[in-house]
Amino acid sequence: MNFEGTNREKFFYHNTLICLIRSLQGKNITVDLRNDSYVCGQLATVDGFMNLSFNKAVYCDTKQNEFSFDNLFVQARNIRYVHIPETMPILESIKNELKINKGKKPVQKPGFKSRKAAKALQQHMKTVAEL
Repeated sequence: MNFEGTNREKFFYHNTLICLIRSLQGKNITVDLRNDSYVCGQLATVDGFMNLSFNKAVYCDTKQNEFSFDNLFVQARNIRYVHIPETMPILESIKNELKINKGKKPVQKPGFKSRKAAKALQQHMKTVAEL
C-alpha cells in the first residue's frame, strides 16, 4: 500500500513520525485528545497531516461517558498523544513502512509545448544537424 497524497503530505510523511502512526493501521489503539477525552478503536486510515479515521471506535469524554461509533474521524489538531502498543518494535515498524513506500518516482509524461518552445527546439535541432 503506497502512500498517496499531495507533495506537502508526502513531505510530512517522510520527515515526521506519521509513518510510525501509519504502521499502526488495522490495529486497536488509544488516542488522547486535547480536551482530556480519548478515543479507542481500530485505526482505519492516516493521511499526510495525521488526521485519523477509526472503525468501531469508542469515544470517552471528560465525564467518563462512553459513546460508540462505527466510523470516527479525528483531526490532527485535536490529537494530544497516540499510544503505541508496548509489543510493537518501533524502529522496525518505521523502517518497514518507509521501505514499502520507497518506490520509483512516477515518470513525467511530456507535456504540451508552446509554439515558442517548439520553434526553439526545432531551431536547436537544426543548429545541431548543421554541426
